[in-house]
Amino acid sequence: MTVAMPDRIPLDVPRDDSGALADLVRAIAAAAYSVAAVDDRLLGAASSAPGWLGDDAAAAAAQVGAVTALVRDVSGALPPAMGRLESHAELLLETRRRVGALVAEQDHQFADAWRRLGQVESLQAQVMTDGAEVRAIVDGVHAGEVSRRRRHTALLEELEDDARATARVLADSCAVIGGRGTPGDANLVVAYLAAQLPGWGDLELARRGRAMAGRLTAGTPEERAGEAADGLAFSGSALFANALLAGLGEEGMTYLFRDLGYGTFGPDDSVARLLATALGSAVPSRRHDPVDDVLTAVYVQADDLDGDASTVAAGLATVLAAGLPMPSGGVQTRTVGEWSRQLLLWEHAQDMRVGMRPADTGSAGMDPTELALGILADRTDPSVAAALLDDSRIWEALLIRDWGDGGTALSQIVTQAGLDTGAAGEHAVRTGLHVIGAGLAADDPAEWTVNRDTVGAVAPALAGALAAHISVAVEALQVGVDGRLSGGRGDVVKGLGYVSLDRDAAALIEQALDRWALVQPRALDGSTTYSPLPAVAVPSALLAVKHWAQRSDHALDGFEARETAENREQWWDMTTGLFTLLVPGPGGIVAGVVEGEAAILAGADGTWENRVDRGPRFDRDDAAAAAVMRVLPALPRQSADVEAVTRQAHAAFDRTATVLGERHAPKSPPPDYLEPILGGLIEYARERTDSVHGRRLRLPR
Repeated sequence: MTVAMPDRIPLDVPRDDSGALADLVRAIAAAAYSVAAVDDRLLGAASSAPGWLGDDAAAAAAQVGAVTALVRDVSGALPPAMGRLESHAELLLETRRRVGALVAEQDHQFADAWRRLGQVESLQAQVMTDGAEVRAIVDGVHAGEVSRRRRHTALLEELEDDARATARVLADSCAVIGGRGTPGDANLVVAYLAAQLPGWGDLELARRGRAMAGRLTAGTPEERAGEAADGLAFSGSALFANALLAGLGEEGMTYLFRDLGYGTFGPDDSVARLLATALGSAVPSRRHDPVDDVLTAVYVQADDLDGDASTVAAGLATVLAAGLPMPSGGVQTRTVGEWSRQLLLWEHAQDMRVGMRPADTGSAGMDPTELALGILADRTDPSVAAALLDDSRIWEALLIRDWGDGGTALSQIVTQAGLDTGAAGEHAVRTGLHVIGAGLAADDPAEWTVNRDTVGAVAPALAGALAAHISVAVEALQVGVDGRLSGGRGDVVKGLGYVSLDRDAAALIEQALDRWALVQPRALDGSTTYSPLPAVAVPSALLAVKHWAQRSDHALDGFEARETAENREQWWDMTTGLFTLLVPGPGGIVAGVVEGEAAILAGADGTWENRVDRGPRFDRDDAAAAAVMRVLPALPRQSADVEAVTRQAHAAFDRTATVLGERHAPKSPPPDYLEPILGGLIEYARERTDSVHGRRLRLPR
């Protein structure tokens, strides 16, 4: 066993920042002197502005008062900061001195230990055998090192605790001018002072906004992202935001959206956050000023075919996403609505989802349209929602989609549009019904311009909006009075029927129509089957529409079943059926017969089975019974009155049913088990004939 001298423990001496601290104390002292001088000059001036009159005098006095309050706040914050810094500087010097003493103590002990070791007799033998004299010297050094480590740690911890306390005092002192006591606070201070001193700050913020516009469009991506990060402190100011957006203009904004769409700035989201905040803070002075032009500009062109619009759309999504964590929500609602319109118009024109092209490397898998609609749904702005749904192309783009949230956001927007009590809300509801009715008119599902599942998801919301604008339903159901579907009324009526397929939606419509009927005239004098009471004709027409919709729903299922069967048959013919053509001679004929029978057994022969129509059925007597209860609620009823109401209800129901007609599900041809066999025999006869004439080509079955 051997004994060895321990290694020296490191006794780091704190960095000598006393000079920098002294300079900072002198700078604060100079600032305190200057602030005190300003305070003296403002003494007595805070209550008035000599020589100024009227509103100008009041405004000037307010500014003087604001400056005075600010100066006095600063005056109160500087002495504590100065005193704390001086105290910390003294502790730093004392700590350095005491650590230096520990180092000297360490040097002395190690030197003394080595001297004593040199005086030990038979040192090598003592080291090898762990002699008592050598062990005592080494243990003494070890104990000294343990003591010095403990004292050194305590000194540094005391200094660190004092540094944290000093930082807290400095942060509190900075708070009076908007700072947080952290690096990069200069912009926060400027933003705070600009708000406190608008006479100076308005011009300063506008100047910085214009300068920021130039810096965001020049330089490397890293430089531009750094500039954006610096500008975030100002972006909540309307003056800065206005100057920035006006400086960028539509062209500059498009440039930045494109860069964001391509992922030019990598994971740094400073540019996106700056734009999101500015687009939320900007306040145009009037319509079509430079700021308003930026907020309402068309960045995604519907007729763009080269993919540039899709990349810009990804940039818009990046900005929208950057605003989500912000208290303000980022981009203002009106602009979100405008962007939603642009994205949907592009999808309608291109017949595909925006952001689905390979160029969208910056979209990070986001669906720009779904993101924009989700934000719009959360904002609950009826006027913006109604303005968005004021276009049949928008409705088609919305209803042809399937939505990741099951149509929840879309339903919320439809509900909000219904809350708009003006003409815009009414037109949005009418347009939605029209698009649904026209979108399912074809017998070929490939020609449908709406998705049946999406229509079903949005039906309760659309019914609620219709209930708020029941005049739309009443106008369409006048078909029960005049028997005409001209002027686009037919598609609205059919759309109303498809919406009523949902039980909740049907209940909302019926309740609203009942409330409407309660305030309609009920006197039968002068009414006839050709001039019926509205309270009789309109609800009776609705019942006929509901009956038509139930039968049409069954027919639509049949059209889809037929399409599925035809697609399955085509796929079979292009795979298994094509393979049999490659088999030569009689074996190919046998294979063709087997393939034909197999196609029938596999359900790939173009046949299908329609489901049973179990939808509720309504007839003219149902309409009459409901009309009698509605118009003649009191008992006893006069038989003549009951007869008159019954005739009017029958007539309204029959008129509506006649002009709507009835859609029937397509009938499937029956499976033909003989067709493959007969086809094989014909093929065999052809092959024999071809063999006689020297031809060997076998025709397809």
